[in-house]
Amino acid sequence: MKLHLGGQFSFYLPGHPAWVDVDLPEPVLLSEVLLRLGIPPAEVHLAAVNGELVELDTAVVGPGDVARIFPPIGGGAG
Repeated sequence: MKLHLGGQFSFYLPGHPAWVDVDLPEPVLLSEVLLRLGIPPAEVHLAAVNGELVELDTAVVGPGDVARIFPPIGGGAG
């Protein structure tokens, strides 16, 4: 599967990649993939698999899937 690391999530991995190829021999929870990579699932605000918004706790990914994760976004003028 391919995983896009939005926001600061790339800083959890050496080289700070925006995209990561994850070898999955069988389907697994997306949250488990993040734990394996050392990315705290609690920091994820939005997740999508194959273009569909998903709940991180229940989303299952497998070979050939494309997932994207994003942190909360803030900012702007007050």
